[in-house]
Amino acid sequence: MDEIVVADDGSTDRAEEVCRSFPEVSTVLPWPESFFDEGLDRNMVLGLAKGTQPDWILMMDIDGVFQDGIVSRIGDMMAQDEYAVWDFHMLRFWHGKTHFRMDGPWGHETLNHVHPRLFRDQPGLRYPFQRLHGAHILGALGKAAVSDVRIKHYGYARPDRAREKHQLYRRVDPQGDYRHLVDETGLVLVEYCEPAAPA
Repeated sequence: MDEIVVADDGSTDRAEEVCRSFPEVSTVLPWPESFFDEGLDRNMVLGLAKGTQPDWILMMDIDGVFQDGIVSRIGDMMAQDEYAVWDFHMLRFWHGKTHFRMDGPWGHETLNHVHPRLFRDQPGLRYPFQRLHGAHILGALGKAAVSDVRIKHYGYARPDRAREKHQLYRRVDPQGDYRHLVDETGLVLVEYCEPAAPA
C-alpha cells in the first residue's frame, strides 16, 4: 500500500501509536468505542481513503488477514484493465487460529459468499447506511472477479469475543437470528494450512 488510513474505534492498547509508527499511515482517526454503526463507519473510512486520491482502495477490518498469496498477486490484480472489483472468500476461524468452521451457515458462507475488498476508486462508491451487515460496496462500475486468495477472519477466534458479538448484534438487531455465533450444534472444524506459494 502507498498510503493507509485507520479508524481506531476505542482501542485500549498502543494501537494508535503502533499505526502512526509506519510511514505509510497518513491518518489515524479516533472513533468512540461506544458508537456502533457499520454503514457510517465504513463510509467515513472510505471518505478518508478517497481523500488520498488513490487508484485502488483496499478496505479491511482489523479482524481479517489475507492469506500470504496476496503479496505476490495484488500488483497484477490492480495492473489489469478488465476488472474494477476484486471479491474474496472468507474463512471464519473458531475459538483459535488453527481451525475454521464449515458447518451450517458457516460452511455456506465460506463456499458461496464473497466479500468485495479491493476496488478501483470511482465517484459513486459508497456503503449502505445500515448499522449491521453494511460491508458490501455500492456504486462500483465495471466487472468483478473472485480472487483465489482468501481472507482469514479472526472475529470468532476467541470465545469471549464471539459471545460479545452475539450480544451486540442482538442488541442492535433484536429481530435477527444470531444463535449461530455461539451455537456449536453440528460443529465441523477444518484445520487450516497456508497454501503453497506459486512456483
